[in-house]
Amino acid sequence: MKQLLSTDDLIFHMKEKGITFEYVSENEAKEFIKYHNYYLKLSAYRFNYQKFGSGHPSEGKYQGLDFGCLKELSILDLHLRYIVLEMCLDIEHAIKVKLVNEVTNNPYEDGYNIVRSYLKKEDPNFNILKNINRHKSGEYCKDLIDKYYPIFPIWVLVELISFGDLIHICDFYKETYNKEILIDNKFINIIRDLRNASAHNNCLMNKMLNNMEETKQPAIEITSFLKNFRNISKNRRQKYLHKSFPYNLVTLFYVYDKYIPDLPKEKRYREIENFMKKRVVRHKEYFSTNPQIVALYKFLLDVVDNLNSRE
Repeated sequence: MKQLLSTDDLIFHMKEKGITFEYVSENEAKEFIKYHNYYLKLSAYRFNYQKFGSGHPSEGKYQGLDFGCLKELSILDLHLRYIVLEMCLDIEHAIKVKLVNEVTNNPYEDGYNIVRSYLKKEDPNFNILKNINRHKSGEYCKDLIDKYYPIFPIWVLVELISFGDLIHICDFYKETYNKEILIDNKFINIIRDLRNASAHNNCLMNKMLNNMEETKQPAIEITSFLKNFRNISKNRRQKYLHKSFPYNLVTLFYVYDKYIPDLPKEKRYREIENFMKKRVVRHKEYFSTNPQIVALYKFLLDVVDNLNSRE
């Protein structure tokens, strides 16, 4: 069991690990840890930095890692989570709209039948209804639940269920009526994971440089998505699409491109461009000692520039 450390102890511990305090002073670091973040979360971003190897005078200590880098990465990650969550919610809404429209225009459906059939076959223990009922005391869903429980039409149910349950119902609709609701279904799990991680304030940027598991490979659809992008060579595609963080972001862009209408899509891409060209580089000097982070930034910036230039 690890010992509980005071803020002063944490600063000493970081210095022992080779973390410097040039961009941010020790006193500023203490204030940040006390009032804006906590050590466990801050320290997660250290995985983007290498340690000195065996035989080096600073063996086992981090190379070029200043507290300012940890602080800045944590702040950038916060901004990125807001953007990612909004994009995932846009996709979720688009899926709901498509499902409800399909059911509405289906002559064999009244909107209730698909829900009854789904619950009977896929959820015989009525776990979905139990979960819905648990939210009955909430201010925002109370009226819908009071009015319809336990017999919901699809256009009400989609407002009350999780993203995962929504995906299952879309799959069930396809099985029942041979109508595809989800575009490139195999990427939806990545969108769900990004959504959940962002909503729960999990770190997205703590292991930006890590490769995918050896058993995984980039999907051909994602590789093809970037093939015609300017300034992104085959070597750069292969390099960064084999890293989980950029691969997941590019997958989000790919799915967003498929689901979202042009006008809101253009607005969102401009927002991302503004984030990349202004906020991300505000303290670019912090990362001058880490060329891998700089190169990853340039790759993602080229992706974003291409998304905007196509519109």
